[in-house]
Amino acid sequence: MNHKKKVALVKGENRKENIKKCLTLIREDLEPITGAKNILIKPNLVALKPDFANTHVEAIEAVIEFIRGIIPDTPITVGEASATAFYNRLPTTDVFRDFDYYRLEKKYDNVRLTAFDDDKDFIYSHIHSIIGDARLRITKRAEQYDYKISLAIPKTHNFAMATFGIKNMAGLVMRQDMAMIHGMKGGIEVDAPKTFLDKLPPGTVSKARRLLPNWFINFMFRQYKGYRKSVKMIHHNITELAKKVWPALVVLDGFICMEGDGPVDGTAVDMKIAIASADPIKADGVGARLLGIEPEDIGYLYYLQKEGLGEYSLEGLAGDDLNRLKRNFRKHGTYDIQSQWR
Repeated sequence: MNHKKKVALVKGENRKENIKKCLTLIREDLEPITGAKNILIKPNLVALKPDFANTHVEAIEAVIEFIRGIIPDTPITVGEASATAFYNRLPTTDVFRDFDYYRLEKKYDNVRLTAFDDDKDFIYSHIHSIIGDARLRITKRAEQYDYKISLAIPKTHNFAMATFGIKNMAGLVMRQDMAMIHGMKGGIEVDAPKTFLDKLPPGTVSKARRLLPNWFINFMFRQYKGYRKSVKMIHHNITELAKKVWPALVVLDGFICMEGDGPVDGTAVDMKIAIASADPIKADGVGARLLGIEPEDIGYLYYLQKEGLGEYSLEGLAGDDLNRLKRNFRKHGTYDIQSQWR
């Protein structure tokens, strides 16, 4: 466990400057990027709307510009696979277009966008489901990037309590498999275990959340025994997945955060902050505290620290005062059940 890596927290009126100041404060921890041959920036493009649910293109620009100040020519890929786009039978490239990501290729040299939607070569992650074990397919291209950056948004979550930089790496999972992370569906293989959810068309639950009142959906989930079981499994699944696509750097753009029915249907919270650390657990730990959640109360952060991949102490915190900035975010309607992951 490395106690020496810093974590930066900055509040200000300019999104790009907040991120750059954070990265400047942890500059000594970013030295490994000088030896990188292929860099991946993984944004969070989970939504078709609202805008604040997705990583803002200016946040990507801030990271690219900071990197270019260190290494001018190393190839940078901005890569994603959007599950919500998949559920709406759309390619991730449509999300790139709608959120103005293509300007990155025009503005910066040796920067390109890529969608992992239709990749055919995979690495696999063992996961648990409510009716048995299965395998999750992850794009094999994840192995090509020797320096991975997760650029996400602090949000409450409808299964995993909260989501930050580590869980954001789930965008490297094949879109058909992403729902399996929650533990409520079996595998895609012919002989994999199945639940009734596997028999529904992809995105059925996601669409129901948008068409039906949140109180009703939350009530239905509370009655479903499978949901109560799955909240124990998702944290193990995220832990195993994260170990295979571990980011070298987490940047959290909290200029606008999300509370309530995240990660898509929640309410905007104007925070005007940024967080960055080369210890992903430390970055996510500060993000959790910012939302009013102790990091050890989030299962996957607890498990990842226990396995020695980092630590969520506040040792090495630089920048602004966390106690002054943190708030008690409104949690998801099933938060009390989600909290029973132990």
